[in-house]
Parts: sequence; structure tokens; C-alpha cells
Amino acid sequence: MTHVQPVMLAAIFISVLSLVGILEEVKAEAPRQMSPKAAQQYAADSEKAASGDPDAAYRVAEALESGRFGGLKDLKKALSFYRLAARNGHRDAAARVTQLELELNQSQSQQKSSPPSQGH
Repeated sequence: MTHVQPVMLAAIFISVLSLVGILEEVKAEAPRQMSPKAAQQYAADSEKAASGDPDAAYRVAEALESGRFGGLKDLKKALSFYRLAARNGHRDAAARVTQLELELNQSQSQQKSSPPSQGH
């Protein structure tokens, strides 16, 4: 019985260390708050993009793809802004639409082909 206590303490210690590591990963992946300047830029560019400005649409798409607006990454939304910019004549956006569609399709194919993870 005296050997059980050290083993239990070690198991608890390892569990706590694992939990701390998981919390650090979640914290690192959490989106940052968008700065007022970034929020203002996003709003202005979104409005310009909706009015047909291809450069503004491209800037919003790049920011959504990279996470520049407070860590917010949204590839599907970025793709829609790239498409909008491409429809309005932005050449780089047209190339990016093709590339991003390919990346998203490959990602979806990989998700469908990989077996579902099992929780324990």
C-alpha cells in the first residue's frame, strides 16, 4: 500500500503537467482581440469591397487568409472576397481563387479519407 501513494502522486503530477500543456496550446491558438485600428481598416475595406473596389476586396481576403485581423482566419470568407476582387478585374485575386480552391478541396478530401478519431 505504501507503493501506491507515490505512484498515484506521480500519475496526478503527470496529469496536471499534461493539462497545463493543453491549456497553453489552446491559449496560443485563441484569436487575439482585433485592435481598433484593424477593426476600422476591416470595416472600411469591407465597405469599399462591397462597392466594387477590387483592391479593397483583395486586402480583406489576404487579411482573412493570414489571420492579420486579430488572428481571425476564415479561408471560406477569404475565398469569397478573392472571388469578388477577381470579378472586378484583380489579376492576383483570380490566381489566388484558383490556388485557394485547390487547397480547400485537397483539405476536404483528406478529411473525408482519414478515419474518425476515437475518444477515450
